[in-house]
Order: sequence, then C-alpha cells, then structure tokens
Amino acid sequence: MKYVYQSFISLLLLLLALPVAAYEQQSINITVNGKSRNMICFTPNDLPAKSPLMIVTHGMNQDPEYQMGSDKLYEMIDTAKFVVAYLRSDGNTWDINGTNDQTFVSKTIDEMYTRFNIDKERVYWSGFSMGSMLIHHCIANMQNKIAAFAPTSGIQFSESPWNNCKKPVNMLECIAYGDETFGYEEYGIHAYIENYAKHDKHTNYSKIVYQPGWYNGDLEKWTGGPNGGEVWLFSYNNGGHWPMTDNRKLIWNFCKRFSLNQPSARITVPTGETTNIYMGPKNEAAFPDVQIEASAKAKTTGGSIVQADIYDGSTLLQSLTEAPYTASLTAPAAGAHSLCIVATDNNGKTADAYCLVNNEVVEEAANYDLCRNFTMEGAVPQDWYVSNGTGASTRVGGGGMPYTNGPRLLHFTNDSRGIDYGLLVQNSAGKAKAAFAKFGDEKGRSTMLLHAGSYVLGYRIYNWNQSEPTPVTIAIERPDGQEMASKVYTPTKNIGGNTGNAFSSIKIQKFEFDIKQTGYYVLAFYTDATKNADFVAGKLTLRLKESKESDATHLNDNVKMINDKGETTNDSWYDLQGRRIANGQKPIVKGLYIQNGRKVVVK
Repeated sequence: MKYVYQSFISLLLLLLALPVAAYEQQSINITVNGKSRNMICFTPNDLPAKSPLMIVTHGMNQDPEYQMGSDKLYEMIDTAKFVVAYLRSDGNTWDINGTNDQTFVSKTIDEMYTRFNIDKERVYWSGFSMGSMLIHHCIANMQNKIAAFAPTSGIQFSESPWNNCKKPVNMLECIAYGDETFGYEEYGIHAYIENYAKHDKHTNYSKIVYQPGWYNGDLEKWTGGPNGGEVWLFSYNNGGHWPMTDNRKLIWNFCKRFSLNQPSARITVPTGETTNIYMGPKNEAAFPDVQIEASAKAKTTGGSIVQADIYDGSTLLQSLTEAPYTASLTAPAAGAHSLCIVATDNNGKTADAYCLVNNEVVEEAANYDLCRNFTMEGAVPQDWYVSNGTGASTRVGGGGMPYTNGPRLLHFTNDSRGIDYGLLVQNSAGKAKAAFAKFGDEKGRSTMLLHAGSYVLGYRIYNWNQSEPTPVTIAIERPDGQEMASKVYTPTKNIGGNTGNAFSSIKIQKFEFDIKQTGYYVLAFYTDATKNADFVAGKLTLRLKESKESDATHLNDNVKMINDKGETTNDSWYDLQGRRIANGQKPIVKGLYIQNGRKVVVK
C-alpha cells in the first residue's frame, strides 16, 4: 500500500511538472457560399475582450498544420494576447481570380467576433506563397476589414492591386533573395512592392540591415504619404521558399501598430532626420535647441484628438489637449534624440510618429566620415543639400525616394574602381555656384559647429562624363554664404558616364584651412560655371588637427573689438554667429556663447 501511495505521489508530481499549454487549439468549421470551410484557431488561455485577430493563409498544396508548424505565430499569443486563425484552402489552391476565399476571410472575421469578441478594427492578414498571392488579389477589397497585411514569399504577379486601392495600405512583405519559386529578380519583387509606395505618394524612404534571427536582410520602409499608410519590404539572405519562423516577431510588431479608423500623427518640424556636428573640445560642446511641431487628426466621423504627448525618448516634454502641438528641447545633450508624438482620439485609439535628431561630438584628431551615409544608389544622402542648378533638381538628403537622374549617389560596380559610392552633381544651369553639394546647411537638415582651430578635409573627386577636366571649388562658408576659405581642384580622372566602367583610385587629396572664430559653418562643393560641368565626390573626411582659442574680433560688427590686453567694455552676450542675445543679458539656455571677447559655456 505504501508503495502504491508513493507511486501515486510521484506520478502527480510528474504531471504537475509538465508544461501547461498557454493556449487552446480548436478546429472550427463554418459555412461559406454553401460549403463547409475549416480553420484551426489558437486562443490564449487568458484572452482579453476586444483582442486582435491574425488570419493566416497557407501555400499551395499545403495546409494549416504545415503553416503553423513553420511560422509558429501561435506561440506568441499567450504574451501578445491575440487570436490566430489558420485557414484551410478548398482543395490544394486558393481562389486568386474570384471572391470565394475573400468571402471566407470575411466570414472568418465575423465568426471570430461571435466566438471570441475580437476587435474588428484590429484584424491582420498574413500568408505564405499562394496564400500571399491571395492577399495581394484581395487587398483592395479588404481594406475596410483588414488593418494591416503581411504577405510572405509571394505576389500576385498577374495583377496590379495598388491601382485598385481606395486608401493607403499598411503592408509588410517578407521574401528571401534566394526564393526559388518567386525569383526576386525574375518577378521584379522590389519594383512590385515599391509600386504600392508610389501609389500612396510616400516621400520618406529608409533601408537598414535587419537581423531577426540567424540570418539577416534588408528592411526597407516607405512612409510619409499625405494620407498615411506604410509599405515595408524585408528581403532576407540565407532563405528559400519556405516560411521563416524568426520573421514572426517582425510581422506581429508591424501589424499590431495599426487599426481601422485610427488617428494620424506627424512631426512637421523638424521636417526629417537631422544631424548636428560639433568638432572641438568635448567640454565645450553645444548643440542647437530643437523646436518641435506636430499635427494630429482623428479619422472617425465626429472624432477628435483628446491628448497629444511629445517625447524625447522616454522623457515627456509636453502633454497637450488641443492644437497647436508644440514643444521645445533646450540645450540638448550629445547623442541621439528620438522625438515622438503619441496622439489619442476620443475612442482611445492612438497613433504615433517619430523623428531623429543626432547630436555628435567629434574631438580633436578624430576623422569625421562625411560619406557614412553614402550607402544607397540613387538616394541623396542624409545631411546633404544638393542641386544641379535648377529648382527641380534642388534636393534635401535623407529619407527621400531614390532617383534615376539629377544629383544623387552613384554605385560603382567594376572590380577596378576608386570609390564604391560617389555623390554626382552636374551643372544644368551653366552658372557659377549654381550646382553644388553642401554639408552643414540647415536646408539639408544638418549643422556643423566648428571650434576655432586648424582643419584638414580629405577627398577624392572625379569628373563624371567630361572630355576635358572641369575644376571643382571647395569652400568653407558661413551659413549666410560668406566664404571663409576655398580651394580649386581639377580632377585628374574621368569616370566616363557609366557606373560599370573601370577607373583607378587616386591619392586622397587635402584641403587645409583655419577657423579663427568658433561658429557654424558649411562645407560646399561647386562645379565649374561651364554648362554640364560635373563632379563625383567620395572618400570625404574632416578632421580637427589642432584646436585654438577663438578670436572674438571675427564676430560681426555688433561685437566691439578687444584691445591689446584682451579687454573690452562690452559686457553683452552673443551667440557664436555674433548675434546679440536679447537685451544683452546672460542667456538662460545652456550652450556656448561670447562675452567680453571670450567663449563662455552656460551650463
């Protein structure tokens, strides 16, 4: 008897030690167009009311069992609190020409609402292969039922669904560069997804290397359209034509941000990612104040925005209940500042928008890589302001769509090349200083505060397509355009007008100059005044060789000259551009200023 009792206790302890499923799995049948259709559903044990729903459609000749065993989205539902429904096709294929399976998806939403009280405004749809073809086929007709779409490894190549979309779409496509069924180049995957972005008139574009697991890839984002919406494309390496488990977090984190009728929010000032560079002694670093302006709008009829919170990272700057939605970031520290607005409408729905401000300190003897954002063919790189001499060709770098003409980055592909990427500028106007590339110009969303001292600019500059060399002027200017130092360089190599051409490397050239007064400056490259003169610039670095005491006599005329003893009778305060602070009083904003002919840090 004792032995039996001990055995029972051991068995009970063993059962208690076994993992308890955090979800419930059900096979559910519903009637669609007079036919019984099946799905496998997973719900977390503790399912809150109004939880989101994720619908998943499998590939051709496959089934829910294979799909759920591969994408494993259901394993996330216990913590993320959503319902997932894996739909089963009628036979081996989906109806990618008609509406039978579109109706199945719509009926699934109604069934999940009846059974589990899901939130009908937070329904998402992912799929694989032919299940993704179905998504693209149905997308225009399902925008009022599906808040975000996440097709994987498939497009509906015989259709152009974006032309039928009545409003901007929220979509993430995941596909392997090495997909052997939907060949990346053969099916024009990138151009296909980009067409959605063009249709929605997105103006912002970014591309990063993203690593969801043991593999990585390129994550591209198109945003900034006038009516909202987001289009993402994750093109990954080391994969083929099968569902990738590690993509599930990217898929869920993308989709969960959206709901039907959610409000919209935008940061309008700054107008995009901004970079502020300070070169000099670290203890004297200062960066411009940031004025933040944002907009928010409710989408529901009769709706309103009841609260708008503006953040710098996790720090709340301002909480507002009515427009205008503005805030200030004064005396910002070095580092990245992620500005954010979170807008909430009267139904409790939220929308957010972000803008990055990078404040960077570059100390003496350190090289600053001016080409660090020369990474995307056709783009105008972040921090740069460029023009070919006409209004239409004047462009601000960073966040824009790639171009196929005008000033832009060229990507050189020949094994024998002097640079990998170069910034092309051509003088279409045929006027002096009409065609340029500038770094540190506020119009290009960058500033450059240079401490007094000796500097050296390293560069490689080529002509792009010239029978005879055309010179390039390199200048250091004040923000108002006043030239402080310059050099004329005549390239010794011409690339020949083709990015596939061979062209040899040249020795890094140097432009050395002195900055006598600590202040804001712009680095400018100008083509020759000859019509169609050009240059391609790359391998650009700037270094402070030696910092020196700032010379206050180089301020504007509002600042009195110092005498031989370094004395002055002017006790007023001035900023680094020589502008007198209000009433000449000590500023209340932290930063670097001039008083009595000397630099003073206000902390």
